[in-house]
Amino acid sequence: MDFLVRTVTGRGQGESLETQYQGDALTLGGGGNNTLQLPSLTGQLTLRPDGKGGARLSTSGFKANVDGKPSGKARLTVGDTFSVPGYRLQLFQPPAGFDLGLELEAEGVSYAGSMDLAERIFSMRRASWLGALLVLLLFLVLPGLVLLLPDAAETLRNSPLPDDDLWISGPLAGPHATAGIAQDCQACHREAFVMVEDGACMDCHRDMTEHVDLGVHPHAEFTGVRCASCHREHNEPAMLVRADNGFCTDCHLQPQRFSAAEGMAAVAAFTAQDHPAFRLDLLTPRGPGGAHGWEVVSARQGEGELSETSNLKFNHAVHLDPEKVQQQGSGAALGCDNCHVAEDDGEHFEPITMDNHCRECHGLSFDIFEPDIELPHGDLRAAIVAMEAHFIREFTDPQLRSQRAGKKPRRIPGKREAAASCTGSGLDCGRAEALKEASYQFAETGCITCHVVLDTGAQDIMDRWVVYPVRITQDWLRGSDFDHASHLSFAAEDPDTVCLGCHDAAGSSESTDILIPDRDNCLGCHDDTRGETSVNCVGCHAFHLPGGTPALDARPGDNDPHPTPVGSQGD
Repeated sequence: MDFLVRTVTGRGQGESLETQYQGDALTLGGGGNNTLQLPSLTGQLTLRPDGKGGARLSTSGFKANVDGKPSGKARLTVGDTFSVPGYRLQLFQPPAGFDLGLELEAEGVSYAGSMDLAERIFSMRRASWLGALLVLLLFLVLPGLVLLLPDAAETLRNSPLPDDDLWISGPLAGPHATAGIAQDCQACHREAFVMVEDGACMDCHRDMTEHVDLGVHPHAEFTGVRCASCHREHNEPAMLVRADNGFCTDCHLQPQRFSAAEGMAAVAAFTAQDHPAFRLDLLTPRGPGGAHGWEVVSARQGEGELSETSNLKFNHAVHLDPEKVQQQGSGAALGCDNCHVAEDDGEHFEPITMDNHCRECHGLSFDIFEPDIELPHGDLRAAIVAMEAHFIREFTDPQLRSQRAGKKPRRIPGKREAAASCTGSGLDCGRAEALKEASYQFAETGCITCHVVLDTGAQDIMDRWVVYPVRITQDWLRGSDFDHASHLSFAAEDPDTVCLGCHDAAGSSESTDILIPDRDNCLGCHDDTRGETSVNCVGCHAFHLPGGTPALDARPGDNDPHPTPVGSQGD
């Protein structure tokens, strides 16, 4: 069973620390065999969940105070409060995935009457005062001099006397154990006995963003939380980033509580019942062929037919068929990584470009008499100008015209058989041949093989055709993180097998096909009920999102303890 224990800290300032435990029952006591050790508690307290958020209580060696009465056994429900020597405890509704939620707060324990110092032969009172003063001197005054006398700080730290290192409650987490922080407590703790302020974090984490746009979600839960409420330092084991699902489901289990979250699906866990279908971010043209720009449109898988509109014609199935397409030179079949090269982040892939991924097989030569001359790519007007310039030169220069008439070029598949001679003027012949080639490229085969081309019917060759720009979606799931590198490391499987296990590229013949796998594909391995291969929310979703308000604008500086939420709806 899973237990969530919330320990109230911060001396009444609302701070708490949540810890997860597992076992058949939750035991509390001073012994080392207990789930949760409470040093001042003799005996043992046992809580066994009843499956409804409540628990059966039993004690050994003492009795608990339940409803004002001492009791060794009791049935507790959510909201019940009870106490044991030195502690107040209360059951709260456990989040999804937990069987029991327990809040624990330490209380003062009175030992009055346990002994009479006046009856002792040795004056314990005097020794106690002396010991207290010595403790204050060694562990408060001397370390405090490091703060009060900055100029003498290094001298004190290098002496055998106690210094402010004694105040460190635990080691720094790895990312913070660096020069400028590890040896300088004041880098974060700028004012003695004051909790670390957000301004200290912002000095380094200047590019950090909030979870949401505070102009759209001006909710207190997004503006009243310190960085250190989630990112706790000097704790063992080090846990700068919370990874438990409760961190997310506390809000996302009931998104309707937030006015600006209308339409957001509830999430309790990563299962078919508790997690919605994936929402894809489609790069979509505005107007014909993207005439008015491009925008990202979000659409959920399973809700209607989805298609990609990239203005590119591409057949994955043909390119992955070794009988139809082979690599130049080696004759080997094409693999996924011939075109899809992972970026350094292991998540995204480098953009597909003509020069890097297509030109080796799909050259842009256009005149079989001069097969080494190619058209420029990506600029329609430049391509037409290149065709006109080439053919006019071929028919205007007497020597070139004569050589052309005498050539017997090799027929090249997919290329038009251009005219070898012409009876008109060089200018007229060149323009006529350029028009024929342009018509071939933009209406029959050539550019139109891969590109969407609009024939306007205009008389001017420069205005006759429009090639729609190509925009391929680079990030289909902007709200999620997916580590391709780790998924490509399966033992005894080649990369293509791994890729095609999720992306049905071998069965895709249209560039409009969306090859992003759906939720069920991921649930096959990572369903929360599968144990070791299950993933927490933060395994795929980051908390600090790119669309969130910049933290520098949202969080207080050293002299601004109450910031005003910023951001504007629609920005």
